[in-house]
Amino acid sequence: MFDVDQFKKALNTRWVGHELQYFERLDSTNSYLRSVSGEEISHGMVCLTDNQLKGRGQYERNWESSPGENLTFTIAFKPGRAERLHVLTLACAYAATALIEHNTPQKASIKWPNDVLIGNRKIAGVLTETVFSGNSLDRVLVGIGFNVNQDLFRDDLKEHATSLKLENGTSFSRELLLAEFIGLIEHCYTRWHQNDTDLLRSVNQKLIGYGEWIRLSIDGHTRSDRYKLLGINEKGRLTVINHEAEVKTFSYEQIRLITD
Repeated sequence: MFDVDQFKKALNTRWVGHELQYFERLDSTNSYLRSVSGEEISHGMVCLTDNQLKGRGQYERNWESSPGENLTFTIAFKPGRAERLHVLTLACAYAATALIEHNTPQKASIKWPNDVLIGNRKIAGVLTETVFSGNSLDRVLVGIGFNVNQDLFRDDLKEHATSLKLENGTSFSRELLLAEFIGLIEHCYTRWHQNDTDLLRSVNQKLIGYGEWIRLSIDGHTRSDRYKLLGINEKGRLTVINHEAEVKTFSYEQIRLITD
């Protein structure tokens, strides 16, 4: 079981994670924080579970995680405005790459739109959802699944998933790791909130395909033309340029990158 006291002793943030909702078992941390009334949600609240029974990734895919071995949690933010939220998603993914590179000798990267990889294997994923009260944004929920100590994966995932333990050969304290991770996220959130353009540069440098000529799959149809990936812009839209120097932008719902 996750040791909440150990986590709180290690936490060194100004506001993120000071309020923690911990559950041994939960269907989904995102779903739980969606169901709670706005008055019960504080800015920076964290919901964590040891055993997420119905974890969700992007496009309603299941997120598989062995009980008690990984980190499955959601942070509730109250930014006030529903702007540049995909930049926030990628900022949290960038925080995950920093966590990985501080704790292992491996380099990490971000796969558009919200996955974190070591090599070609996924180690973490980010799912951002919004809750509105009428026309006003009530909260932003950033759900994160991060493989920490899991060393066995289903047959269909073995070639596509990894963990810190597999990459480093040692087990990790999930309590200390989460405290460090939340500190990195708080820093990235502050940079995002301040419209820090250096944050975009940092994210883009971790984005697979950045600065390269790639192909695009748009709404399931792969284009034959190649485009140079310029990264994300200040609104979080993917930006590319073609051989005729025409710049195009896309939202993450529309597009897949083909870098092979």
